[in-house]
Amino acid sequence: MEDIMLIRSGFLRNLISKVINKALKKQMPGMDVQVNEIQASWSEKDQKMKVHLALDAEMTKAQLNGILQKADLL
Repeated sequence: MEDIMLIRSGFLRNLISKVINKALKKQMPGMDVQVNEIQASWSEKDQKMKVHLALDAEMTKAQLNGILQKADLL
């Protein structure tokens, strides 16, 4: 059996965006993230959670290059 939660409420998306931005502020000052949609599903059989985020992020070119370098894409 699988449980699915889809968050489209503007209030909850804004709240989650604030939490993400607060966590990012320490690692990447100046980056701004706005969550558009969150979908989370739990598989009882596999005992795993899958989370899908649709978000918009505002960052500088240097910040983007830093993220790509950390992911070994540059």
